[in-house]
Amino acid sequence: MRTERQWVIQEHSNGMAVREFLKQEARFSRQFFKKVKESGAVYLDGKQVRLHKSLETGGKLKVIFPEERRSARILPEDLPLSIIYEDEDFIVVNKQAGIAVSPSVQHPSGTIANGLAYYYDQHNISSAVHIVTRLDRDTSGLMVVSKHQYGHALLSEHTDLKRQYVALAEGMFSEESGRISAPIGRKRGSIIEREVQPEGRPAETDYRIIQTGKDRTLVELSLLTGRTHQIRVHMSHIGHPLFGDTLYGGKPSPWLTGQALHCCRVDFKHPFTSEFLTFSLPIPDNWQY
Repeated sequence: MRTERQWVIQEHSNGMAVREFLKQEARFSRQFFKKVKESGAVYLDGKQVRLHKSLETGGKLKVIFPEERRSARILPEDLPLSIIYEDEDFIVVNKQAGIAVSPSVQHPSGTIANGLAYYYDQHNISSAVHIVTRLDRDTSGLMVVSKHQYGHALLSEHTDLKRQYVALAEGMFSEESGRISAPIGRKRGSIIEREVQPEGRPAETDYRIIQTGKDRTLVELSLLTGRTHQIRVHMSHIGHPLFGDTLYGGKPSPWLTGQALHCCRVDFKHPFTSEFLTFSLPIPDNWQY
């Protein structure tokens, strides 16, 4: 089933051409607008129209999105998925630690994307898999996925999409809360590892202490930017690597595979309904703190 979206024309858009409305009011990207023009369809009050057609107040504009092609490497696989929310535009998944999000050379199958491709096929969703909030393989918690390219673009550019994490960090903190502002870039000679470097991209992470143990601290963290491995790099940078994060100086954990990092909350304003949505998860049961 192809995705469609409908708008009722408001007074301030009266006289605007369809093409201008889609670019300015509907915020179609240049790339998506081109795809709609080439292989989508546009209807005004039930009749298919060209993009130069003028709009009138109260008119109903409907766009049928072009069909999306999935990557050939994302093969459908019947995998268990913990879906905690779904509507016609978005899915929110509770991801388990140890599962990659998308296929790679190291993990060509068994990923969240493979499972979603199968789920889409079973539910007649003709779309590529659009990951809005990505998690590392060994990070658990909430992930937001869009069912179409348009929703992915709108939600990705939202500054009010907020993610909150909990982590177990090594050692004791001298401050109850703080902000880490340190630019992050790819470590020379590595395709995976990142590091704080002056020429890196700006990165900011807020932290707040929840509970202190004998040799580790339970920390709440909020991302102000979204760099690869940002929390892991920043915590290592200030001398508190995450428990189990051996890539960034953490001690191996006997009860964890990888780092103790969990996306516990996601908030965003739905770009189509304007509803504010909040999703939350408890701290994983197997954490020892």
